[in-house]
Amino acid sequence: MEEGKPSQTALMVAMLRARHFLHEPEPKILRDSLAGLLGGAPEPEQVTRYLEQIKGAFTALSDANTAVRFVSQLEHSVCIRARLVEEELAKAKERGATQFVVLGAGLDSTAYREQDLLSGLEVFEVDHPDSQRWKRDCLKNGGVDIPDNVTFVPFDFENTTLKAALSLGGVDSSKITVFSWLGVQMYLTDEAVRGTLAVMAGFAPGSSLIMDFVSPSYETATSEQKSSVDDLREIVAGMREPFLSEYLPKELAQRFDDAGFSSSEFPTIGEFADQYLNGNLNRLEMHPKAKYLAIARI
Repeated sequence: MEEGKPSQTALMVAMLRARHFLHEPEPKILRDSLAGLLGGAPEPEQVTRYLEQIKGAFTALSDANTAVRFVSQLEHSVCIRARLVEEELAKAKERGATQFVVLGAGLDSTAYREQDLLSGLEVFEVDHPDSQRWKRDCLKNGGVDIPDNVTFVPFDFENTTLKAALSLGGVDSSKITVFSWLGVQMYLTDEAVRGTLAVMAGFAPGSSLIMDFVSPSYETATSEQKSSVDDLREIVAGMREPFLSEYLPKELAQRFDDAGFSSSEFPTIGEFADQYLNGNLNRLEMHPKAKYLAIARI
């Protein structure tokens, strides 16, 4: 990560959400009107230029058609995971949740575009100070106020522990809490993943976690999809953000059990297509049985 900027992968994810909002046909999976602003590209033309560069990088590893398909897969996957967090938040409020903690918040925009959903919740965005400064500047430049219930919790893993950062930031482990942990697992070692899960598992019963993960292989995927994931590994490594850990669903489920979570589930792409796209799997271009998201409960 460059000093004073968010990670390159955080910028890429924001641009993918922005393209979805600007150009994806109905029904849209996610309506993120702030993604381009937070990514430093408030104009539609800037989003388009950025994504053309990303497609070019993938094309160099495969071919143009594969690159277009895989960027589309990435776009839908990042929108699905954000939508799933919104749905879990609504359910958790009914269970008495009062805190929402976004670990590795990056350029997540939930707190600024879903204020009705987050009403009654204390929101804590946990991330590196450089990323937080960039985000604050983008919001200010775009005329977007930071809601009163949002707290930025600086976390530099080289100088402090997550448990200490949460405590100093005012996060109360005795309260029912929803954790969003997206786009982070793959850049951590297994030891760091285990440690983070152990911290979250220490929160009040009724708390929950939504996270995504990268698998070492997909038993139900085509060879083309496996190749695309390998291409993604190469791209992010070139961004100096290499993958450090990968899990099959059963392996991650064991990590949840070891940490002290009471249950976990792994929705499939087919389920998301049914919920968000009226069963239209063609728009996702992913195998219906593929899994990359987990919901774990305490």
